[in-house]
Amino acid sequence: MKLSIVTIAYNNLDGLKKTLEIFLDGKYADRVEHVIVDGGSSDGTREFLEKLKLSATWVSEKDTGIYNAMNKGLAMAKGDYVWFLNSGDYVHDGRTLELVLNALDRHPDALYGETMMVSPSGREMGTRSEISTRKLPETLHWKSFSMGMNVGHQSFIIRRQLAVPYDETYRYVSDIDWMIFCLKQCRTVVNLKTVLACFTLEGFSSANRKASNLERYKVLKKHYGWLPNLLAHAGIIMRKLFGAGKI
Repeated sequence: MKLSIVTIAYNNLDGLKKTLEIFLDGKYADRVEHVIVDGGSSDGTREFLEKLKLSATWVSEKDTGIYNAMNKGLAMAKGDYVWFLNSGDYVHDGRTLELVLNALDRHPDALYGETMMVSPSGREMGTRSEISTRKLPETLHWKSFSMGMNVGHQSFIIRRQLAVPYDETYRYVSDIDWMIFCLKQCRTVVNLKTVLACFTLEGFSSANRKASNLERYKVLKKHYGWLPNLLAHAGIIMRKLFGAGKI
């Protein structure tokens, strides 16, 4: 089974280098396809890609937003499975990648695992389950997100033929919508019970958070119905008020 790693980048050359670092020795060249979609960066990303000592399919051009870029990457991918690791996200370690590739040989519809949160300097701050109010579920299906996203987008791998396009009408939460749609088509979803990816915590303005919460409400209402969603959001509010998580 071949894995397509799709990376979206925009003026984040250092992050892109971090994402690709584990692959530069070519050890996984026969199993991993790299697809890089750069939004026309002005920080030297295109020049870096032109000299990249790694087999990759890439494009550097303007897009209309992150989900438009993700759809470009999805359309370019040719592997049996697709894993979105955007610039700055990266595989936790070499053992993790071996575990993923071995698991794909058993032909699941999807894989998932834990996400390690890291500071901008690269310091590990704890897993998503440890430092947030959203705990990784033991089993995963499309109803698992009724109270919000509890699996990191960067720690979810899906059979490419089951991967639907992202809804570009959303600015912030199309990844939740996408994962629910993908999971609705899955029969076998495997919990690898380990950290798959690292995600760099960046600042998120209160205005963006408000807009993101509103979009999330609309997405979950669409999938779960208005009354269950209303009750779930009451639970989300209680969880944020009284949960032990830091984020």
